[in-house]
Amino acid sequence: MGMSLEEYRKIVLKEDNKKPKYQLRGKVNHDLGKNFEDRIEAICEIYEMNNLAKIEKTPEPMKILKHIENGHFETVFTKSAQPDFKGTKKGGKTIVFDAKFTELDKINYAVLSDFQRETLIKYKNLGAEAFVLVGFISGNIYKIDIDIWNNMKEQFGRKYIREDELINLNCKANLDKNGIINFLDLN
Repeated sequence: MGMSLEEYRKIVLKEDNKKPKYQLRGKVNHDLGKNFEDRIEAICEIYEMNNLAKIEKTPEPMKILKHIENGHFETVFTKSAQPDFKGTKKGGKTIVFDAKFTELDKINYAVLSDFQRETLIKYKNLGAEAFVLVGFISGNIYKIDIDIWNNMKEQFGRKYIREDELINLNCKANLDKNGIINFLDLN
């Protein structure tokens, strides 16, 4: 995570860049989100090592347009992004979820695309456990069932949920006896 001095200079000193502050904020948010997903992947590896679940990160649907250099390339998305993670937990239950991170004390409905939300609902209707795993800057992680997410406006009167409201919904992911975040309620 982080940005090199060279990356910073490219953003700030770019002649046609009228809003470097927003580009920097976007870069920071991207890095925080990537760090959160990496953390979830590490937890999923622990679940797999302990034969509790097999959960994999869903690759982004991309097509390489041009190889640049040093393993870098130019790409385009070929279709809408899927939910971030899919798998099965011990006992055979399918799980599908998206991971979101926020520096705010609330999470907005719109951070989940319509396609991702609809996909999670379809999985839920087929019997899967479908949710959004939200990380807050406080360090807390919450597992929000897709039905709660989808009905945010009706339930809270607005299209965002504050962290303090999530505490009241009892959906905080707790640490297990080994200090690992247990977002799947596996015992």
